[in-house]
Amino acid sequence: MQFESTNTQTEWFFACPQFIEPLLADELLGLGAAQTKIGHSGVQAWGDLAFAYRALIWSRLASRASLQLAHGFGKDQEELADLIKTIPWEEHLRIDGSFKVRFSGLNADIRNTQFGAQWVKDQIVDLMRTTEGQRPSVSANPDLVVSVNLHKGKASIGIDLNQKGLHQRGYRDPDAYYALHENLAAAVLIRSGWLNLIQSEAKTIYFLDPVCGSGELITEAALMALDIAPALLRGATVAQRWLKHDANLYSQLLLEARERQQAGLAQAERFRFSGADADREKLTTAQADWAALKLPLAQWFKKVPKQLKFAEFKAELGLMLTKLPYDVEQNSIVWRTQYAEFGQACAQLPETFQGALFAPAAAPLAYTDLFYSKTYRFLNGRDEYQLWTLDKVVQKAKPTNWIAEDFANRIEKNLRKLKGFIQRGHTNAYRIYDADIPEYAVAVDRYADWLHVQEYAPPATIDEKSAQQRLDQVLITLAEVLQVPAEKIVLKQRKRQKGLEQYERQAQAGHNLIVQEHGVRFKVNLSDYLDTGLFLDHRPMRWWMQQQAQGKSVLNLFCYTGAVSVYAAVGGASRVDSVDLSATYLAWAEENLQLNQLKLNPYKYRMIRANAVEWLADCKQTYDLIFLDPPTFSNSKRMQDIFDVQRDHAGLLDHAMRVLTSDGTLIFSNNFRKFKLDPIITERYLVEDYRVPSIPEDFQRDMKIHGCWLLRHKG
Repeated sequence: MQFESTNTQTEWFFACPQFIEPLLADELLGLGAAQTKIGHSGVQAWGDLAFAYRALIWSRLASRASLQLAHGFGKDQEELADLIKTIPWEEHLRIDGSFKVRFSGLNADIRNTQFGAQWVKDQIVDLMRTTEGQRPSVSANPDLVVSVNLHKGKASIGIDLNQKGLHQRGYRDPDAYYALHENLAAAVLIRSGWLNLIQSEAKTIYFLDPVCGSGELITEAALMALDIAPALLRGATVAQRWLKHDANLYSQLLLEARERQQAGLAQAERFRFSGADADREKLTTAQADWAALKLPLAQWFKKVPKQLKFAEFKAELGLMLTKLPYDVEQNSIVWRTQYAEFGQACAQLPETFQGALFAPAAAPLAYTDLFYSKTYRFLNGRDEYQLWTLDKVVQKAKPTNWIAEDFANRIEKNLRKLKGFIQRGHTNAYRIYDADIPEYAVAVDRYADWLHVQEYAPPATIDEKSAQQRLDQVLITLAEVLQVPAEKIVLKQRKRQKGLEQYERQAQAGHNLIVQEHGVRFKVNLSDYLDTGLFLDHRPMRWWMQQQAQGKSVLNLFCYTGAVSVYAAVGGASRVDSVDLSATYLAWAEENLQLNQLKLNPYKYRMIRANAVEWLADCKQTYDLIFLDPPTFSNSKRMQDIFDVQRDHAGLLDHAMRVLTSDGTLIFSNNFRKFKLDPIITERYLVEDYRVPSIPEDFQRDMKIHGCWLLRHKG
């Protein structure tokens, strides 16, 4: 299609965020489009120049507007060049004007959009160059933007008539953070029913955003209610140096917009606006933008929703709309608590209010217990969002008891059994529960005033929704029974790990704290790795090591974060060598030494980064005490061979016993539940099964948590 006349219907393309195309199509029809066709992230529209100018001035949903000049084939440079030649560029672009090219897509010859833009620019310049050598120039701030789009061998070419993004309203602080573009906020408002409310006959209409952030929704709501055209705020909307620009027509339509703005402001007393947020910086941004736009007086509250007196927001009609926060790094108990409190607070609104909740797609909006009527999908940048609309802001009855009584009873029973152990105060890091009831397949450990909850992967017979509901019950029950705030409960899913996967970083939350055992202090990290840095079930053997270490040389193989090494050093060992392949954990072991006022000394406390199996095979030194706790299986990329504790333990123990002094002791432990000690080991050495005394009181519900043997030389 080629452009023929500014007085006839021509084709335009209006871009917008994905999922709001139907709303944009309706808006364009309301602005005078003769016909629309919904596409991907945009709408094609047919109409005259007056329609296009109205859209440039009034559209609250479009991102940009392009006059479509030509459609055709563009599978290679030759076809695209032929299409470019069909356009009478001299009818649109001044010979002394400027332009730039916005290029998207690829074809057989153009494999880079930057090259594509440069190539199209050259084609247009060559077509327009006069015999005297005059030609348009390229500029970062051009008279026109030429847009070229390639898709599956087809091409479309147009010119953008908007000089600034149509989503802009002109009021934003460039240094402030905004969670939504203005046109996305407008789409959310329309889906929430705001347009219907402001077009009603009601004498008083309320807009309330109880988590307003930087004010994107409340500001856009006011601009819509007061009939203020976006173009009046952003300025320089139309490409005025476009040769077919009708300045008189555009001026008339701008005048009409100003008259409507005055009429809208005259009706301002019908509307009441309130915004609240606990974040002072965001609230300050919202207030500053409101003031810069010279909008009518609004109420602002530096409060969380449960502190607001919702019953006092009275009006003939009202809309409560907010964007709720959600962070996947925090566990569900945090969000259930916050969302439940939000739902309870909002349910106090007068019956004349309707509502809408806007949040990331993963956010558990059901925790608000609010009745919703419809849901909609949105994209905020690359993130998927959901919108729940509420015909009335009322909560459901809550027959479900979120406290799991049987799980709560078991937790209390376990604590009664551990009462003496806890009161002795030997440690503030211990296990409370470990899948004692199969339906609640979690392990619960207390670390000082924090809880570390590990969810075992549920059986395949349990559907995902039921498993999540059961886990929610666990977290809520723990918070209630143990009186631990939700933000101090760290949840992780434990699944079968291979090799050093158990040591690999899982997250970046950094929940570090210090715990103590028998007066020895350790750093633990509850969130970033599968394990915390301290194996609680080894507590008796660490204590045993401290009692035996005075004046002796100690070797800690597969040392992890060096807990056994620290105990040996505190116990007065003459020398402690710690071997591990991970630099991260060796550095952690050094931190643990320093926490206990043990000065780093490479001659007394050596940190050796090496494959423990290979290092031991080549070791020429001897040791009085050796602690050996290998992984069940290892196929780390940093190891040349695969290690299997069942298959390889005999050879590993032989090497360890070779470097053990004649009267020394080797502690061998592993947590492979099906492990069987090779009979050849009992033939060669004195072996004492030490599993029972090695398991602490808080783990005695599971006597197979690990195996432990003391090995000594015969004779």
